[in-house]
Parts: sequence; structure tokens; C-alpha cells
Amino acid sequence: MSTDTTPSPLTRYLRAMHTCLRGIGHPVGGVSPKLLVTRAVGIALTLLLGSAAAWGQQQAQPARSQQAPAAAPGTVTFNTVITKLKNQQQVFSNTIIQPDLEAAARACAGQDFIWIEMQHSTLTWREAQQLIEVVAKAGCIPFVRVPSANVGDIQKATDAGALGIIIPMVETVQEARNAVMFAKFPIGNRDNPNTRPWGHRSSGGGQASTLWGRDYATNANNNIFILIQIESPAGVGMIDNILEEVEGIDAVMVASNDFGLHAGDRDGSPTYAAREELVRKSVLAHGKILVGPSSWRNRPGYMMFQGRRDAATTGYEVR
Repeated sequence: MSTDTTPSPLTRYLRAMHTCLRGIGHPVGGVSPKLLVTRAVGIALTLLLGSAAAWGQQQAQPARSQQAPAAAPGTVTFNTVITKLKNQQQVFSNTIIQPDLEAAARACAGQDFIWIEMQHSTLTWREAQQLIEVVAKAGCIPFVRVPSANVGDIQKATDAGALGIIIPMVETVQEARNAVMFAKFPIGNRDNPNTRPWGHRSSGGGQASTLWGRDYATNANNNIFILIQIESPAGVGMIDNILEEVEGIDAVMVASNDFGLHAGDRDGSPTYAAREELVRKSVLAHGKILVGPSSWRNRPGYMMFQGRRDAATTGYEVR
């Protein structure tokens, strides 16, 4: 039960009127009763208008002491892709390259996450932000493939609410490290620190906290999923170093099309198979999620896919 005894604007108005009107029949200092009435009405209206907004806000907002504190870092998971993978469930996606919001909502049906393409599409960041909102509200998890591991693109994606950051063409330890550093918040509060690994993401605006709730800031680090793509022989040669030296990589994708194009072969050839085996064994040995095209869903070790659950091929031309 509320114990607030603050009088309403109407009560204040009536009290002011009563005080001023008591002297109407008795002129004061030569002032006529009529003028007193005018002054009384003016004073009362000023009190009414001046206090109405503040009183209404006070009634609408709960006291700060009554609001529950933000959840402790690391205690809330709103990225359901992470939950499903921890439960050993394979996860699938649709890819979006156009700013069609209705199509984006439809693309979420039956999928676990949506791959929003910013590397090879002409989408603007404003359009990407709108797509992220639609995907999140449709019950799917928005991932963004950024053009590269740079601070501007990664922070635009995270501030807009992306819970997955996909980094293409990773060939160096520094590129992988940048992916984590720019997507994760720093320590935050020393008495209640963000979950590790800590990064250099700065505090900004955006719609992320609107989409994912009041616990977003303290739990963003444990919900933002970092996926790097290995697409070239140089990347293959660095995979062990990357996974040993960089904390915070969640998944590695064998990007099947470029994986062959950059080496001059194709899936099914002995050289392609040998490179895929190197990446696969390294990823699994380091306890990371192995990602591939959805046509590889029956290959041992693969848990996460670019493509729908029912896709028969990657969509690439056979060579």
C-alpha cells in the first residue's frame, strides 16, 4: 500500500482558492474584492500548472529504492544461439543483403540467427540497424558480418544490437584480437566488473539496451558471440597461433567458397580436404565452435551453419 501523502495539483488549487477567497468581503489595503478574486485565480492556476507535471511524473515512476538492481555480470544470457550451442544443438541461419524489413521478418521463421551482410552488400548502417531491430523482435538473433576487424564497424554493429560479430578473411593474430577488443566492454566497475575478456569497446548510444533489456550493459560481454572466418591458406597456417593467443574467440568458420578460391582448388580435392582438416582439428582441440555451410551439417564436428536447416547446397557453383 502506498504511503505517499503528497497533495495532488487539484488539492493545491482548491486550498489556494480557499485561502484567497476568505478575504473577498473585506478589502485589504484599499484593494477591491473583485481584484482579490482575480489575483486568487491567477495564483491558484500558477500552482496548478507548475506542479502538475512533477506530480504526475512522481506518481508514474516507482521510487529508485523500489527498483531492482541490474543483474550481476555473467548471470544473464539473452543470446539464444549461445544457449543452444551449449546444449549441443546445431544452429542455422538465413542471410540478408537487402534492406527489406518485411522480408527480414519472414527470413527469421525456423532459423536460429540471421546473418546480416555488411561485407559484400551495399546496406547502410542505418538500414542495418533497422534490420537488427526487426530480426530481434521476430525472435531471432542478429549477427553482422562486418567488412573487417575495425573499431568503427564493430562498434556500430554492437551498438545497434547485434549479438554476433563475424570477421571475414582473418589471417593474423592481431585481426582476431581486434575482433574481441572492439566488441567487448572494458572492466567497467571494479567492484562489479564485466565478464572477461575485457576489451576497448566504448560506451555509446544505439538501440542495443532497448532490444536486450536493462541488463544489457553488465551482460553484453557474455552475450556477444565472436566468429572469425578462415578463407585463405595464410589463415589456415595461423589458426593454431590465433586460438592459442587470443582469448574470446567463440567460433571459427571454414568459409567454403573462398577457402577454395584463394588456393585454386575446390571442396572434394585432396589439397582442400587437407587444409579443412587442419582447421577442423585445431578448432575442436581448442574447444571452439566449428562453423561451415549448411550443406556440411552432417560432417563430424560442425555445429553452426551459414544456411538454412533444409539447404541442400551452399549455393555456390560447382567447379
